[in-house]
Amino acid sequence: MESVQTITYQCPNCNAALEYDNVSGGFKCFYCDSRFSDREIRNIFKHNEEEVNLDTAVEPELDETQEQMEEFTGQSALYSCPNCGAGVICDSLTSSTRCHFCHTPVILSGRLSGEFKPNMIIPFSSTRERAEEKFKEYIKGKFLLPRGFKSEAQISNISALYVPYWLKSGLADAHLTATGKTIRTWSTASRRYTHTKVYHVERDAELSFIRVPCDGSKRIDDSLMESIEPFTYSGLKPFSMSYLSGCAAEKYDISKEEAAVRIDQRVLEAAQEEIRRMATVYTTLENVQTNFVYRQQQYVYALLPVWFLNYNYKGKDYSFAMNGQTEKMFGELPVSKFKAFLFGAGIFLVLWIIASFLGGMCLD
Repeated sequence: MESVQTITYQCPNCNAALEYDNVSGGFKCFYCDSRFSDREIRNIFKHNEEEVNLDTAVEPELDETQEQMEEFTGQSALYSCPNCGAGVICDSLTSSTRCHFCHTPVILSGRLSGEFKPNMIIPFSSTRERAEEKFKEYIKGKFLLPRGFKSEAQISNISALYVPYWLKSGLADAHLTATGKTIRTWSTASRRYTHTKVYHVERDAELSFIRVPCDGSKRIDDSLMESIEPFTYSGLKPFSMSYLSGCAAEKYDISKEEAAVRIDQRVLEAAQEEIRRMATVYTTLENVQTNFVYRQQQYVYALLPVWFLNYNYKGKDYSFAMNGQTEKMFGELPVSKFKAFLFGAGIFLVLWIIASFLGGMCLD
């Protein structure tokens, strides 16, 4: 594999590895307990980068975008899972990790090209301890779960994962035509009357939408990710590899064009709902036709924080996810067939005993 120079995220005081601290929003050395702000780390990182450049051959000057792409390429590492093929992005210092899908140890396969560099990131604000606590709350009382799903070993597999997202913003024009009816009814002592007025209805609206999301990973179910929305976009920060210290990120494999199909459907549904709401003065709307045209469109590629746990049971994957910012949770839980059988048999036995007791009372 090609030998590359890397920029490290090490404690200036003791040289141990730094990790992003979700609680403080800065960086912490878990060896000497030193703490650094995001600004301090960026300054240290920039200083180290300048030192590296002094030792390298003179290169042609690059514009800012090219520099950022090359910086991302040099700092990122791509790991490939030998079991399920998942691609995991880590900082270049990570020497080993586990696949967040199948928990298999994964190996470094090379650097990641600059085209995968995100524009923005929302750092984790919830800790591992909090994620494990919330997961235990989520499964509490669900006694039909397989024993392995509730084990401490399984819970320890919860991963801090940055999920790739495409965020689309823009302006659009929406137009509605329909037949509207207002219906009024009243009654007298002997008769019931209905009065109906029919109108030709038109509505026009200029709609703006901001950062409508679609996850960029084929391996992660869209409905699972949509169930832990929304993210609070005021927490968005310009992307820095330093946020990946101690975490991993999924490499996107859904293109912007593919994501646009899902995003456009969500925008269209919201637009139709909004423009229909503008015509609620009518009792009914019939022959509804809508037209929706974009005037402006803009995409942002971002990494959003998710505590993720995947469990394979009887050949099927079951996933649990918790929003790493808001702590909203959702998951599909497996059911032990053996426990379900015992539960069903227990209910049958209780009902049989009750029926036998009541039947004996009737005979007496």
